[in-house]
Amino acid sequence: MKISILDDYFDTLRTLPCFTKLAGHDVTIWNDHVQDVDSLADRLKDTEALVLDPCYLGTSTESAARRLDLTIEWHDGFTLTAPELRRHPDYRGQEFVDLGLSLARDGRLDPRILGDASRTGQYDEQALKRVWHYVARFGSPEAQP
Repeated sequence: MKISILDDYFDTLRTLPCFTKLAGHDVTIWNDHVQDVDSLADRLKDTEALVLDPCYLGTSTESAARRLDLTIEWHDGFTLTAPELRRHPDYRGQEFVDLGLSLARDGRLDPRILGDASRTGQYDEQALKRVWHYVARFGSPEAQP
């Protein structure tokens, strides 16, 4: 099966244990964001199944994906709370805890927040990647839709 995964800005999904569930499939991971529906449709023209993070529920990304003729699957997703982030300054360093706290919305971080920050061009990509490491390592899976 041809599977696409969108918006893995930091190419970290391959490093997660859950990625082994896709063994034997033809997987394409896109590290950038495409908002335009026609461009997204062109990008996904050979895709049979699309894997989305639950942070995209109810967004334009979900709406665009639903207009395409393919199966949508939702992975568990990860959300990191500000209190949990504060507990681990020694993991990647206090500066990345501080960056994560400055980006958090309602005391939480998820992939959409980090993707939004990346698209502004205002943040160092390697610094955002280190904050994503916190989300992936210490975050909790969200409920699947």
